[in-house]
Amino acid sequence: MNTHLTTGSTTKQPTSQPATPRSVFRTDLQGLRALAVLLVMSYHIWFNKVSGGVDIFLMLSAFFLTGSLTRQITSGRWPNPLRYWLRTFSRLIGLAAVVIAAVVAASWIFLPGTRWEKIMGEAMASLTYQQNWELTSNQVDYYAFNTAAASPLQHFWSLSVQGQIFIIWPLLLIASALLWRYVLRRYQFTTVALGVFGAVFGLSLGYSIALTASNQQLAYFHTGTRMWEFALGSILALALPWLQTFNERARRIGGWVGLAVIISCGALLDVQAQFPGWLALVPTLGAALLIVAPGEHIRANPAKLLGIKPLVKLGDISYGMYLWHWPILVFYLHLRQISRVGVLDGALLILVSILLAAASTRWIEKPLRHWQPQFPALPGLGQLRPNAAFAQGLTLVLGLLLVWAPVNVWKSSVEHTRVAAAAQTEEENPGAMASSDWDPQRASITLPLSTELANEWQNPGQPCTGDFAPNSPDIYFCQQGGDLERTPDLVLLGDSHIQHWSQAVDAMIESTGGSWMMLHEPGCRLGGEGQHDIQRCEFFQQAAVDYVAELSPKMVLTVASVTGQWQDEFGPSVSEQEAIAPNYQQMIAPLLESGSQVIAMRDTPRYPYNIPECVERYPDNLENCSSPVTELMALKNPVKSFLAENDYGKQVVSLDMTQVLCPDGLCQPVIGNVVTYLDDSHLSKTFVASAQEIFAQRFSKATGWSGPTN
Repeated sequence: MNTHLTTGSTTKQPTSQPATPRSVFRTDLQGLRALAVLLVMSYHIWFNKVSGGVDIFLMLSAFFLTGSLTRQITSGRWPNPLRYWLRTFSRLIGLAAVVIAAVVAASWIFLPGTRWEKIMGEAMASLTYQQNWELTSNQVDYYAFNTAAASPLQHFWSLSVQGQIFIIWPLLLIASALLWRYVLRRYQFTTVALGVFGAVFGLSLGYSIALTASNQQLAYFHTGTRMWEFALGSILALALPWLQTFNERARRIGGWVGLAVIISCGALLDVQAQFPGWLALVPTLGAALLIVAPGEHIRANPAKLLGIKPLVKLGDISYGMYLWHWPILVFYLHLRQISRVGVLDGALLILVSILLAAASTRWIEKPLRHWQPQFPALPGLGQLRPNAAFAQGLTLVLGLLLVWAPVNVWKSSVEHTRVAAAAQTEEENPGAMASSDWDPQRASITLPLSTELANEWQNPGQPCTGDFAPNSPDIYFCQQGGDLERTPDLVLLGDSHIQHWSQAVDAMIESTGGSWMMLHEPGCRLGGEGQHDIQRCEFFQQAAVDYVAELSPKMVLTVASVTGQWQDEFGPSVSEQEAIAPNYQQMIAPLLESGSQVIAMRDTPRYPYNIPECVERYPDNLENCSSPVTELMALKNPVKSFLAENDYGKQVVSLDMTQVLCPDGLCQPVIGNVVTYLDDSHLSKTFVASAQEIFAQRFSKATGWSGPTN
């Protein structure tokens, strides 16, 4: 969009011939664009915060769009939406496709396979302006700032919202024109359009405030919660001639206030907790004050500062700056294995982004804008000279192909590896069953594939139904397996660390004709506080313990200890932190009173890094991903100490699988050509399946279990 404003007289004209606003180029608004993008880049790179710059950028795009199309309508030239869409998207898609294709290639080379599938989906979603909905479906939290692990295409969410508005807005303007022409002829078009966009503003802002309060994660990416920002830009474009009649000194002061608000917004406001609700009015109204301020380049006006040549030049390449800065930051953090950047390397990242934006704008975006493909002369027809619409349509097709082709080659490569892995024999991937003389040279592809880890969460059996299904609304997750007509022989009770042994439990219990049930709540260790939601965890534990005590199964399998993951800020090392869950004794008391035997299982080691990603980073040096068990676990098993201090007899027994995960005292990322973990603390289903025979033996030895008839 050209950076033009509507100016001119507000004298009332006959409704059949409305006034045609004049277009005056304002370089200070190019400077405002540059400022908005620089704020976005700076806050992303150095502060891991939201600046409000994106909101300004969205508002400005609607301001320019509305001003341009309004001039057409009021001069009697009704806009052609198809022509507008072709021209707009052909201009945008060229540079976007190049950046997305570059991200696809770099992701294939540098990022672990654990992230490939999402990036493949996001690449096409970004190119087709659906990235905000793709992120919503993947439940991405924009405020969970672990930039090194974020998608390098995550920033396309705002461009997707903008693209969707570029489809809707011309239709709204045409609808306003039809309403003006055939229903409200006694009013000027700008008055009618102001009413339409005022309604959009009010409805969208109200929805944004409500959804932000109830589900901020969804609200951040939702097009409906952002429409008011575009509507505000449209209202400004339509009302500007009237607003410019206000006192010039007041508008000048307002402009300086607006500039101060924009620069300080991200630093002073808690945008993490309240965007994009009413708080997003702060940066957008600040930008509105700058737009209304006098545009003459005199020292007293903020336009003089925003219109300086360096800012205007950056405004010309602001689209490219936004496109390049985020993937550069993500790849830099990933390759350096750091979570934050310093002042110097951050400045270097900004400089690289600017240089790439300048080069790609000059040699890709601008040439494509004026591209006219030439075709050879055909017999009897001469040389074909396609019109602009044909060139724009061809640009869109080529942009789609530029991304679609590498993504599908990438998918084919992944599928080829998947087929090859499926053809391997058990001897190539024995996992926990690898004998002491097993030759690793016989191994081929390590399982599970990093691209398949989404399928490695364990959830055997089926959802609880029938007479034994819990009725409490505080028990959300319940699975059952085996003979469902009888009281479960075994209940698994706890969090995801009890869940990640469920595959082995299912195989063991069902092989003996028994039955089992699993009640679990993520991040809620039995006897511990909730990691995600303390109150929900408390309610779950009370409801689940009451239910299981009433059910009175033969056995209840729990994880009794809690392992550490990082050095404690007060001094204790990771290994020194392993201890029995604080309220474990209290939680198991009702179970013991009901006659159940409790199996107190020792927790699994936690790593300070993602195991599959580490394995991919050091495929030939797996020792870089290994740790001595003495660094991850307490020197003395706290479960055994707990049992020694309490006289439970055989009613509470210990189960320890540490030796399986840490043979010979070394906790290993790969055992028997099988990756042990699917992340930093949860066991992979493939490894647990390989260990189910060992699990059954140790479980039977600890409990005496051999089947439901015993």
